[in-house]
Amino acid sequence: MDFELADWQRAASDAFADYLAREVAPIVGAHERERRLPPRELVRAMSGYGLLGGLLPEALGGQGLDHVTYGTLLAQLAGTWASLRSMISTSNLVLSIIAERGSAEQRERFLPALIRGDTLAFFGLTEPNVGSDASGVETRAERDLASGGWRLRGRKLYISNGIHADLGVVFARTGSGEDRAVSAFIVERGTAGFSAREVHAMGMHCCPLGELLFDDVLLPAGNLIGVEGQAFAIAKHYLNLGRCFVAYVCAGVAEAAYREACRYAGQRQQFGRPIGQFQLVQQMVADMMTRVETSRLLAARAADALDRKSADAQRWCSMAKRHNSDAVLRVCEDAMQVLGGAGYTSDFPLERHYRDVRHLAIAEGSNQIQALLLAQGELGLSALRG
Repeated sequence: MDFELADWQRAASDAFADYLAREVAPIVGAHERERRLPPRELVRAMSGYGLLGGLLPEALGGQGLDHVTYGTLLAQLAGTWASLRSMISTSNLVLSIIAERGSAEQRERFLPALIRGDTLAFFGLTEPNVGSDASGVETRAERDLASGGWRLRGRKLYISNGIHADLGVVFARTGSGEDRAVSAFIVERGTAGFSAREVHAMGMHCCPLGELLFDDVLLPAGNLIGVEGQAFAIAKHYLNLGRCFVAYVCAGVAEAAYREACRYAGQRQQFGRPIGQFQLVQQMVADMMTRVETSRLLAARAADALDRKSADAQRWCSMAKRHNSDAVLRVCEDAMQVLGGAGYTSDFPLERHYRDVRHLAIAEGSNQIQALLLAQGELGLSALRG
């Protein structure tokens, strides 16, 4: 693969960077202090740059972007405002599921508004007792004989966009007894029996997590996505894509933290000279530089494998996600050390960067699970099953 972006990719990246610097970066601080959601006009603007539906073919309202281009844009957004990135990524994930796995009626009904950013979506998979083992969901959906639809009962937890999204995809068991068959359903806000509450978290203050409750929610038969009992494969596929894009997000935040540390090291004076002249500061700069570059390359390698539909794409996505979500924390810690006391305050974005990325070593399958998957693929031996 070519390690440099093509001219058209660079032009798209530069245009997006200019927009972020003009319209997004100036408002982040105030919104973060007040824990306000990003303005909906910013969400709509992301559609024009391909962040909502850009991966879809033009026939479905997309731009036909490749994964490398999409990831590059996502990294820029994450380095500017991680909460806005989370809001956009989650909604884009759901619209991709509906576009690629939904019925013609579902695409016609939901896709246009999701792509425009007029509506937002959540991805309802994680539960109190279900994280790494996604096949073990306890939320249940049962046939309602009177209506021909489904009765949904259960609870989802730590759901991005959960308290403010307009709709979402919810994964529920539809098998009987020991059957672990999982199906996916579209659930709209305002449906009787569906409620949500905010879950306060360490970071992502402008894209809060939610706990979702489904108390005998009646869904029309047409809200089932794809084939009954086959949704676990859907979850696995899109979680793997998510790992690639998490790797890009980590690379973008790591670069933002690194650039901030380099600026500060060139300006801050101690003992009559810039602190960037001190050898131990230069060592941290060199370490950060290396982690940023390796993160960028691994994310691109994973995206390229997806674009080529390579058989080893899952391995690259797991490797990139695991490495990059560890690396960004080290970069943020070193950058904070360079800034000293200033880096620990909200006067600089570093403390926000650190808070906002800490969960990424857990999300989309924890880094420990990624290690097991990678080793299992190499050794042919599973640590999860005998």
